[in-house]
Amino acid sequence: MAENVFIKGEKFAATALGLLRKTVKVPGLFTTKYGVADFRGAAGDVINIKRPAVLVAREKTWRGEDKIVIDRLVNTKMQVGLNRHAYSAVALSPEEETLDEVNYVRDVQAPQVAAVAEFIEGVVVGALTGATYVSTVKFNPNSADVKESDPRKVALRARNVFQTAHVPVTGRYWLVGADVSESIAGYEKLLDVDTSGLPEALREGVVGRLAGFTIIEVDALDPKASYFVHDSAIAVANVAPVVPNGVAKGGGVAAGNGLAVTQLWDYDSDYLQDRSIVHSFAGAAPVLDPKTNADGSLVLDANDQPTLQFVRAIKVTYSTTAPTA
Repeated sequence: MAENVFIKGEKFAATALGLLRKTVKVPGLFTTKYGVADFRGAAGDVINIKRPAVLVAREKTWRGEDKIVIDRLVNTKMQVGLNRHAYSAVALSPEEETLDEVNYVRDVQAPQVAAVAEFIEGVVVGALTGATYVSTVKFNPNSADVKESDPRKVALRARNVFQTAHVPVTGRYWLVGADVSESIAGYEKLLDVDTSGLPEALREGVVGRLAGFTIIEVDALDPKASYFVHDSAIAVANVAPVVPNGVAKGGGVAAGNGLAVTQLWDYDSDYLQDRSIVHSFAGAAPVLDPKTNADGSLVLDANDQPTLQFVRAIKVTYSTTAPTA
């Protein structure tokens, strides 16, 4: 007897296979963050962050009658701008919504949120990589100089620089690209890390710990890029745009890493399409500190203003060049 022939539609597995995408980590690492309450009403969408005055105590002659010195209170400030508008917009035709199997969260919202989150991470990483650095250290696993080839000694050098600059001991990280991570991962004296206190996204990238620095591999960095940072090194600005009155519906969407994003749904009658738009405002800037003299007093420029510098991060010059014979 001949078998019946049935027309079967294409079958999709219930669980979709994940795409190879970057894991967003950096926005959740830095703790200096500013939101809508800080920027509302700010001229030029820029906020000024006031820094306390720095004073040095003086000594009066014991039992003396010398005149005291009156010091000036000199405050410093740095600026952070909200100047990037990240968005992802897609449209769904009536045919797609009626006849195709579309899971709105999985197939529409999740890819859009991931795209915007990656964009914002790029803004934050750009502030880190584009900064002007006061201090740099060298790391070359093939160098004849053990101070450059031994990752622990490289970390100790960075630790010394941070200590000299009075960077807080807690919240120190060594952010590394893939090539630098590979060079460190095989180091036999690498210490394990208790990741219970770290944000979930950071836990997956932990390589180990050396000299007080938690080493984290960052997908968004160039494979050969590497930075010692404090978690206050970059100021991150992020605001979820308000939902306009003219859209059908919208609201905030969980994006992870403490990011604020908004999703909008509206209808384009010219093309008979539903549209989903996920967007967010962002900005980032290095946190600068006033330069001080050996006695702790401020270094002033020609205009009698404090000199600011970036000391909360250290750039690592990475190389694998072997010494010549």
